[in-house]
Amino acid sequence: MILNVDDHEAGRYARSRLLKQAGYEVAEAGTGKRALELAASLQPPLVLLDVNLPDISGLEVCRRIKSDPKLGSTLVLQVSASAVTSGDRVGGLDNGADAYLVEPVDAEVLLATVRALLRMRKAESDLAEVNKALQMANNLLVRRNEDLQRFAYAASHDLQEPLRTISNFTGLLDKRYRGQLDAGADQILTYIQQGAARMSTLIHGLLIYEQAGQESGAEWPSVDLSQVLAWTLKDLEHSIAESGATVTYDPLPTVRGHAVLLSQLFQNLIHNGLKYHKAEEAARIHVTGKKTQNANEIAVSDNGIGIPSEYHRMIFAPFQRLHGGESPGFGIGLATCQRIVERHGGRIWVESAGLGAGSTFYISLPTA
Repeated sequence: MILNVDDHEAGRYARSRLLKQAGYEVAEAGTGKRALELAASLQPPLVLLDVNLPDISGLEVCRRIKSDPKLGSTLVLQVSASAVTSGDRVGGLDNGADAYLVEPVDAEVLLATVRALLRMRKAESDLAEVNKALQMANNLLVRRNEDLQRFAYAASHDLQEPLRTISNFTGLLDKRYRGQLDAGADQILTYIQQGAARMSTLIHGLLIYEQAGQESGAEWPSVDLSQVLAWTLKDLEHSIAESGATVTYDPLPTVRGHAVLLSQLFQNLIHNGLKYHKAEEAARIHVTGKKTQNANEIAVSDNGIGIPSEYHRMIFAPFQRLHGGESPGFGIGLATCQRIVERHGGRIWVESAGLGAGSTFYISLPTA
């Protein structure tokens, strides 16, 4: 539907006939008042509007159409045989018109302009629909993510209580009756205690993973990564000494972040190096840092068993384990690392030449 507005009857008839021959449905108005009435009732996608009308200026009609919330997307093509200067055209376009033609207008130029404007309107309409669908999908995703976070947090906490009960009572049974029953019963108690301990570790890992996804970095202060790493190594002191490993580091940069989460990041990566070292060689882990033009890059290198290239991306997914049940853990550590880094607006990746070649985990964080 195109609304053709012109007080000159012959000119209005000629344009309507041209538009109808091109396949468009056309409504007509000879005054500004009638044009506004038809625009409100028909809500046409395009108004072909003469500038000089007997009652209301075409410029004012255009302004009213564009200011009406219900007609804001209506396109206005203004045409004039008298307001033909560059200033007139600039004024018309600045007033809200989408295009401005000066009489005499070639029929093919008029039709081409109409087609171009309608294509533009369709593209804008399609884009608005896509944006609306994306917004709805995003809102749904946010709600589901919030529900999932609440469920994970509640479930993890709720699971802790029965697990503590199992651990406490199996501990009592072990203390009172170990050695008084047969060897099979003692073995069953051991299995129960080991299973409860593994479940506790899993729940603790899930809680950390969930919390890492909730933190917001809007108000995070500057954090000295050298100091954070020193705290982390103090917490890991027993594990490092027990495994005979060596952990060294160079001065690290300052970043804007959450010190506790960054400490968890270092802890997971260093623990990974301790766990996956070569059987014939003690673990050696070295942490370096450098500042580039747009980011701070941290590297955690080890001399461990290495990672084949086909697994370099997969290892950051939750519950992905390359070694099955050969090593302890549930495949949450590196997934938590990725969550922490992404919460800080950065990225994490691994480089390794393959099995037996060690690994280097790289972390890129925004400058403080």
